[in-house]
Amino acid sequence: MAVAEPRGVRILVIDAIRGLAIALMILDHSLAAIEESGYVSSFVEYSRLTITRFSMPLFMLASGLIWATHGLKIHRWVQVLTWAIFLNAITRVLWPEFNFPEILLVWTALAIVWKLIVRFPITIMIIGYTQITFWSVPWSGYQPGELAIFLGAGVLAARAPWEKIWKTRKTERIVGTLALLGRYPLSIYGVHLLVLSLIVAALNNRLPGF
Repeated sequence: MAVAEPRGVRILVIDAIRGLAIALMILDHSLAAIEESGYVSSFVEYSRLTITRFSMPLFMLASGLIWATHGLKIHRWVQVLTWAIFLNAITRVLWPEFNFPEILLVWTALAIVWKLIVRFPITIMIIGYTQITFWSVPWSGYQPGELAIFLGAGVLAARAPWEKIWKTRKTERIVGTLALLGRYPLSIYGVHLLVLSLIVAALNNRLPGF
């Protein structure tokens, strides 16, 4: 696929999107932890039903962009799978109310066919919608089709002329801050979920040995 924009612009865009997604996801999980502590608030409920709902689509959009422009390295897939297994095991014990399977595990399953998603994004999006509508999986985590739709959208977005769309000078400060956060998405995500799981477990007397 031929691209016209500078490589640096595209990387900045991807990091900024991941940074915003990380910030929203940390907020969403923190609010969920507050709810698990027994605190009831309409503000917390509405926040989790509105603004924080954009975290998953943004994450998948960024993944689709990366797959379309840089591909997916096997060592990266193994890293995500390792974190996924660890976090799913931890949340099952410390925070059983948390979504299961956790999103990283669903992502790793879809990532097995990343080349198909990159080659046929619209077809994958249609299959994803069909799966959500007619073939939903009986679990509390995200449906594979939900992730597939936004992964396909990311692949399509990779074809956009980012040097014309993204006015770096006008948004340099906020984009730079988000991009810094988005450079280490896996580590930040894993650590924050581990910490919140420990807090929830402590508040509910679930810590082993206590």
